[in-house]
Amino acid sequence: MRSCTHLLILFLLPATLHAQSNSKGASSPVVVGVLKSAEGTQFQVLQGGELLRKLVLGPKSQVHYVGMHDKADHRPIPGYGVKAKVEKDGSIKSILFTQPTGKTVPLGERRLMMSERELLEEIDRDRNGKVSYVEFARSIYDSPKHGPDGFRKNDKDGDGGLNQKEFNRSLSAVAWWKLSRKPPADWIATADKDDNGNLTLEEFKTICTGGNHIDNVFRRTDKDKSGDLSGTEVTAYIKSITHKQ
Repeated sequence: MRSCTHLLILFLLPATLHAQSNSKGASSPVVVGVLKSAEGTQFQVLQGGELLRKLVLGPKSQVHYVGMHDKADHRPIPGYGVKAKVEKDGSIKSILFTQPTGKTVPLGERRLMMSERELLEEIDRDRNGKVSYVEFARSIYDSPKHGPDGFRKNDKDGDGGLNQKEFNRSLSAVAWWKLSRKPPADWIATADKDDNGNLTLEEFKTICTGGNHIDNVFRRTDKDKSGDLSGTEVTAYIKSITHKQ
């Protein structure tokens, strides 16, 4: 059976096909945006670039500053990125702050041939031996919704930067990195359990990094609507991930 899509649908066409995303709308329990103002326990967050959400910090609210080496930066500064889980009344259950990432610093196709150590050394702009959230987002993976959680999870020692071991763990979850570790033909050969040259949806799942959106990714990748993916279609999918920056 055939039904999957290009990985970009993960970010461009989320679950809004059938239901509103939990990070969109005036009453969404997840708020992703930019801090516009902070006065005491009152925060105003610009969500989606247009919707202003008013959030309130309570005694049980968890506050985290992600990927910041300098403790002096650990304060709510307008312009910081925000990822918050909130109650219906706007009270904050948890909130993550990240510094503005600014312009991306693309590494081009040469990144596909680099080792973990070479990548860390390349993006470690301040040469402190660790990767900050901003450095990671600018060159490796940028997602205001998923990035802060992933970075914080992998920053095991909580010092605001990823050392080599933590960086390697973070890289392993990045789609373009995973799929660039071996040629498309090798991915296809490993996934093609019945050795018929095509991949079913179940076989494609070993390659696709679309999470809960794999069915959509499969449908989009199945250009000829045959119900299975040919080697050409799978190769095109892989290259669409590895060669995009």
